[in-house]
Amino acid sequence: MAAVVFPTNSALLTPELLTGALSELQPGVAVETLRVVEEAHCDTGSASTAARAVLDLDYVAGCDRALPSRVVLKTVLIRPGAPSSMYENEVRFYRDLRPELDLETPRVFASIFDEQSGGFGVVMEDLRLRSAHFPNATESMSEPQIMSVLSQLAGLHARFWTSTRFSQDLAWLWTSCSGGFYDFMQGAGRKFLQYQVERSEYKQALLVRLGRSFDEAWECLWKAQRILASEPTTLLHGDTHFGNSYLLPGDRVGLLDWQLMIRGRWAHDVTYMMMTALDIEFRRRHERDLLAYYLDRLRAGGVQTVPSMEDAWLLYRQTAIWGFLIGWMITPVENYGEEILRANLERLTATLEDLETFAALGS
Repeated sequence: MAAVVFPTNSALLTPELLTGALSELQPGVAVETLRVVEEAHCDTGSASTAARAVLDLDYVAGCDRALPSRVVLKTVLIRPGAPSSMYENEVRFYRDLRPELDLETPRVFASIFDEQSGGFGVVMEDLRLRSAHFPNATESMSEPQIMSVLSQLAGLHARFWTSTRFSQDLAWLWTSCSGGFYDFMQGAGRKFLQYQVERSEYKQALLVRLGRSFDEAWECLWKAQRILASEPTTLLHGDTHFGNSYLLPGDRVGLLDWQLMIRGRWAHDVTYMMMTALDIEFRRRHERDLLAYYLDRLRAGGVQTVPSMEDAWLLYRQTAIWGFLIGWMITPVENYGEEILRANLERLTATLEDLETFAALGS
């Protein structure tokens, strides 16, 4: 069978292409007709580094392999928004790791990356059919919801805590100081970040508020990244801001967008989620208790070398710089709109101030 290459125009999607994509995991499936019923592109306020197309599929009689008639295709449409290595990273998560994890993430029916074109496609369930809500930083997680996601992160982290697989079948995983995203940030990524700061008086004012120049903040970021690359490491989602989660009935929380999955220290995931998902005052009152809860869940997951609360608190403080700079200072306002961008950055800036992150990094 010829390699499946997803087009950059949804009008070029065909039943044959979807049949080819789905056949690897569901042999015998055959799509008869396809309709694009909805799209979300980069720079529209509802998508960032990739686009989404909602597809209605009709299958050849008897050849549906119990697949749903409505799916979501995550791919590059019209305007690519990220290095292709990030797309490959997400495909590898869904293809190679997702099947072994007890974690709330979308059910995926195909996950394909084309090295020659840098194109990719992930065909997944439409989470709205499970009454999922997709939040952003103008909202906040409740206490049961943040405990749900911290428990799941602890389970993920415990499973891969200092795993020998990092030198075996998972040796391809990036770290905060190596791999595709690190290479990008050392070149074009730094320039892009600086450009996004220079074009925004609001972002420049945040650096003034924090008492740091761009270069000083950048230096602190890489102090933190070197710490996060040190042992003990585990498997991380890598981009756990509130907008990469979804909320289900019963306060269960799921995680989307695994493009920045890496190997590193647990605090990267935990800090970024708490910074962006929690109301500022709620975080201030409860972050120590929530951190203690996460550490307890690590113990319950079988981790024998759980950090002390003192060590965990220091790492939590140091880790906050990543979410501020690489999470949202780098994000163009066009991706999510002014309201969501400012809501995230206000939470992140307040966290850096509260935790005295620059002091924790020796700056």
